[in-house]
Amino acid sequence: MQTVAAAGAAVSEFYRASPLLAGFLTCSAKASVADGVAQRRDASASSATDRKFDPRRNLAMALYSGLVLGVSCELMYNRCFPILFGTSSAASASSGAARAAKMTLFDGFVNAPLLWLPPAYLARALAYGRSKREAMGKYVRDVRDKGLLAKYWSLWLPATMVNFLWVPAHFRVAFVAAVSFCWMIVLSLVANGDGGERAEGSNG
Repeated sequence: MQTVAAAGAAVSEFYRASPLLAGFLTCSAKASVADGVAQRRDASASSATDRKFDPRRNLAMALYSGLVLGVSCELMYNRCFPILFGTSSAASASSGAARAAKMTLFDGFVNAPLLWLPPAYLARALAYGRSKREAMGKYVRDVRDKGLLAKYWSLWLPATMVNFLWVPAHFRVAFVAAVSFCWMIVLSLVANGDGGERAEGSNG
């Protein structure tokens, strides 16, 4: 038990002392695994017999998650939000829920469509040598035709509320990584097209 407690304390201290590095490593590793699961599911559901693991797609999702979720979420949640919405220590118990709700709504309806989701498409375009115009066109089509934002909100609005209400600040990015394991599987499947488009690595 002492060994487990010591390991837990070391992990907590690492997240507290090096939040940007911890966020990047946690989220990029998580995304790599999640995309691998999505690719395996893709291959099993496809009639194609020559579907192989796509390392470029996997790298794009890992870099997206490490930089956007790991680094940018740390900066947004723990550096920018306290300036915009105040700190939890300054908020009374009665206003804590209202503060969390404001941060959740801002994150879901401002950050998500403008900051969190587009880089996933840009990272994939970079990995495949596609243009930014193609990447953003694919993003707009997925929002319009595949309900990308509705899928995002159905998972992330309640999860983000929980995060801001009850998760310690230095573990917020780790909580995002845990929840986003499922989200990254959904995003990998949506963002990487359909059928032959996925097989060819096309943006559609």
